[in-house]
Amino acid sequence: MTDLDERIASALREHAEGAVDIDRLTAGAVTGGRRRLRRRRAVFGGLALVALLGGLAVVPGLPGVDRPLTGPAAPAVPDGAAPPLMRAAPGAAAAPEVVGTDAGVLHFGVDTTRVRYLSWEASQGRETVGLDVGDGRKVTVELARSSQTLRDASAEGVPFEVAALAEEAAFDGRTSTLTVDGMPIQVRQWRPVPGLYARASVSAQQDTALTVAAEALRLTEARRCGAPVRVTTVPDGARVASCRVNVTGFPRLVTARFNIARADNHQMSVSYQYAAEISPQTVDRNMTIGGRPAHLYSAQDRIELLGVPKSRLLADYGWPEQGFDKLDAALVLGGVQVAPDPTRPETWD
Repeated sequence: MTDLDERIASALREHAEGAVDIDRLTAGAVTGGRRRLRRRRAVFGGLALVALLGGLAVVPGLPGVDRPLTGPAAPAVPDGAAPPLMRAAPGAAAAPEVVGTDAGVLHFGVDTTRVRYLSWEASQGRETVGLDVGDGRKVTVELARSSQTLRDASAEGVPFEVAALAEEAAFDGRTSTLTVDGMPIQVRQWRPVPGLYARASVSAQQDTALTVAAEALRLTEARRCGAPVRVTTVPDGARVASCRVNVTGFPRLVTARFNIARADNHQMSVSYQYAAEISPQTVDRNMTIGGRPAHLYSAQDRIELLGVPKSRLLADYGWPEQGFDKLDAALVLGGVQVAPDPTRPETWD
């Protein structure tokens, strides 16, 4: 059993009597170094700029629109999961103005013969993917319509010090090296097409992985963020504000989280976890949603839709006070679509 398998099994055993915590499962799939970086995300400010090292090297041949790979050859990567293609939606190259405007769409993809998806996300005006280029390190690539969007926040697992580099003039294709908690972080920022800003980062001594990941981008395609589960129904006046999927442990573990928001700042989250080693269902039906069994955890403002094989599907509502209610949560869960087989990405569309 691998270290990842042991972490998954341990987390699932700990939660055998309750809901599986998506964030704990996700955290269990990354390295100890990445955990140290996340602890530093709360530290953000001028000190990050002091950490920027000198001697920046210009990297020629940055990718434009689906250019062939010209950088160092990446090690072979195993087959994995990928978000489904959306042939009717434009790619970022043709319509950079739509990047980050729809949490259900990623307006770019990657060459999966060169890299493997670990995660993908659409949130706060950014579209993000986590990639394995074959050396076991996670490269995070973020796209946005402005440098300010990338400066305002970093993707999941990326320290805030990286965001501090996102000055307009810094998107020139060079690699910057930061030191965070004694660990080197390579950051590259560039503008692949007019109106589009890109940032790639990795915890590594060298920036080879950034070159591989950047040149693997495919800006002429669009992909659906919500997979293998899709939120299709939301309460009046609400929208899906963010989508995050993690397939680091695929095919044994797939997690997804959606945030549903209203203009009054009320929030509801929908979380999905598929795990090959998930514990059997331990709660009974005490309500139905569209004829399907469900369980209301009234004390936690939570509803779980039951009967999804090897999966947990929950809606957490009621935050902050006087926010969404159980009827809203039931409406959302009643419209959720789950792929027939989470271990087969061809069934996700």
